[in-house]
Amino acid sequence: MFNSINKQTVCLLQAPIHKRAGEIAKLLLGKDVVFDFDMLISKAGRTDTTVPWHQDEAYWPNMPDKRAVSCWVALDDAHLDNGCMWFVPESHLKSVRPHRPAAPGAHVLMCECSEAEGIAVPIAAGSCTFHHGRTLHYSRGNKTDWMRRAFIVNFRPAAMVQWERDNGFDHGKGGLQDIGIKHVHTEDSRKT
Repeated sequence: MFNSINKQTVCLLQAPIHKRAGEIAKLLLGKDVVFDFDMLISKAGRTDTTVPWHQDEAYWPNMPDKRAVSCWVALDDAHLDNGCMWFVPESHLKSVRPHRPAAPGAHVLMCECSEAEGIAVPIAAGSCTFHHGRTLHYSRGNKTDWMRRAFIVNFRPAAMVQWERDNGFDHGKGGLQDIGIKHVHTEDSRKT
């Protein structure tokens, strides 16, 4: 995973993916939405490592405005055998499910869900999906001989991006404990 929020890669923020995804994000969530973070995800061939079911909002601190949308751009064809995205329809309309670390000490969170609840969304390289921060999603491992790469760009209200930065939240592994974020999120803990 590579996050482009640093001085050396500020030019990425002016790239076509960021601009076009930002325009769509504003149509979906409102004109106050701005770039928050991005990352590159790569699944090597024959690794068969899944990204467990989760909701992105489970990773975030409790903010006054939870609107957020992620644009997932396929850099390679994404299909069932190499780990295309799966989504649970209308899950963004429900509460965040309880999450826990995927393994002891892991930063990766997971929740109870199954493929029976979701639908696979295979897409061609250059295509994209958009999903809300509460949308349940996951991807299978990569059983092919080739890489499956994706670039993710996330947007949220400008006031909330500023709130995150003011509170030291950088969407990385560091700083979570400094602002009181626990790795295990339950519905009760999200209300505080």
